[in-house]
Amino acid sequence: MSNRSEASRAPDSWGAPPAPAPPAEPAEPAEFAEPASIVVLVDYDGTIARSDVSDEVMWRHADRDAWAPLEAAYLRGDIGSRTLLVRQAAVLHGDTAEIAAIGDDQELDAHFVPFVGFLRDRSIEVEVVSDGFGFFVGPSLARLGLGDLPVFTARTAFPPGRVEIGFPDGHPTCRVCGTCKRERILVHHRAGRHVVFIGDGFSDLYAAGHADTVFAKDHLAELCADRGWPYQTWSSFADIQAALGELLAAGVPAPRQRPFICGPEVWPAGTIEPLWTRPPAPRTVGGGASK
Repeated sequence: MSNRSEASRAPDSWGAPPAPAPPAEPAEPAEFAEPASIVVLVDYDGTIARSDVSDEVMWRHADRDAWAPLEAAYLRGDIGSRTLLVRQAAVLHGDTAEIAAIGDDQELDAHFVPFVGFLRDRSIEVEVVSDGFGFFVGPSLARLGLGDLPVFTARTAFPPGRVEIGFPDGHPTCRVCGTCKRERILVHHRAGRHVVFIGDGFSDLYAAGHADTVFAKDHLAELCADRGWPYQTWSSFADIQAALGELLAAGVPAPRQRPFICGPEVWPAGTIEPLWTRPPAPRTVGGGASK
């Protein structure tokens, strides 16, 4: 799946039902070899965009009494992000064209474009993975001249008088997250790639638990610190570029083994809410080919 950017499509054309996600290959432990390449996965809300644009949608176009309890339930772990987004979409109101244009005035990290140039100069792949509403991601990247970046996110549509949302990049059996960032990491691990993940918030938790190198700020940094997970702090993509330059100069290590912390390997198939009290399964996920 090389590019899911919706930059060139008009909002009203986004309403087609999303194609079902392809079955996920089993991710068995594997012997690691030195990876042939490195890949960088980047969150959008609060990361490329300075603000959480999905939250801005709710602030501007929903009654706080309707959406604040949903957000609180999500942060407590009572509901997953897929449930959150579906319920949030249901309480949006106002002009749908105005909602669809909300990403136009959001501040983006000024160093993201040169950061992508830095990666491309070194033949390093970069993907955008967002577990928000997602409709603003493709157009925002296109305005930066980066409309060709692969984007994995929800598909939100604005037919007259309503909002529709689908999850083409969700896990096919685990239903906790709208977009399964973990699965993108496992796809790259199976190809032997070292995965760098960059994020800032709660929806990045599972990705941070499976990535090889994590750059975290704000809520994600607190979550990683609480769990004793290794991470590097950052403020702008200039910080990350400098750190990655050092990593490349030192030699990129092979993907590390780590326990599953989410998904059907840990939770029952079809799970729609996090099961925080369930301990991780005694299996590990690794890079390289799996059998």
